[in-house]
Amino acid sequence: MWKYFGVFCNVFTVLLGGTLGLLLRRRSRRGPAARGKKEGKFPPRENLPDAMMVCLGFCTVFAAASGVIGVQSGAQALIVVASMAGGLLIGWALRLDDRLNRLGDAVLARMGGGDESAGNPAEGFVTACLLFCIGSMTVLGSFESAANPAGELALECHTTLLIKSMLDFVSSTCLSVTFGASVLASAVFVLVFQGALVALAASIEPFLEATGALPVMSCAGSLILLAIAMNLLGIKKIKTADYLPALFLPIFICWALTGLGISV
Repeated sequence: MWKYFGVFCNVFTVLLGGTLGLLLRRRSRRGPAARGKKEGKFPPRENLPDAMMVCLGFCTVFAAASGVIGVQSGAQALIVVASMAGGLLIGWALRLDDRLNRLGDAVLARMGGGDESAGNPAEGFVTACLLFCIGSMTVLGSFESAANPAGELALECHTTLLIKSMLDFVSSTCLSVTFGASVLASAVFVLVFQGALVALAASIEPFLEATGALPVMSCAGSLILLAIAMNLLGIKKIKTADYLPALFLPIFICWALTGLGISV
């Protein structure tokens, strides 16, 4: 059970940050007129949700940078490119982004319809799930947690996920300020996805290390994080969920190349 300590901490910080964001969101909607106060000598401040989303966009770029430069050879860089292109084709054919958005709508409906004044709740759910569950820190952190010995807590095995938990606390606060309560629902996705990843990592880590797939998977995840950052910064609208298959294609490509005797 201690193997999942980092996952539980991550879920808790998402819930805590999301709750704090909802409180900040309610406060930000109370303008000076609503509080019975006059405007000061300064012009109206920038809308808090908009400012926080820009901040989160820059933080996402920072979080993705380390994974993007993590590839160790030209062959791995080519595999990343092939994985991203192939992953997009698969995601586009399966309409993954549209299906995840419909899932977000369904979750919102079960939660009571949400707040109409919030940003698109389905987009918030999808963005939160992707932001919290992909990238180099998720992959590497899950593999570190899987190394926790049975029967005792080894904090050094959870360092990456604990750092990620602190980042996700800030991220969930920012997202819930804009998108509302749908961000809290992503905590369930974090629990299921990262828990499954830790369990998977415990069984296949030797295989991934032998084939060299781990840094390629991390790089692909970080590129998807950059796409999310572009969405958050309003640069271009990208259906980021369509790229999710790119996270797993490196496993098959690296395995095939290793089988052919090609060094990755």
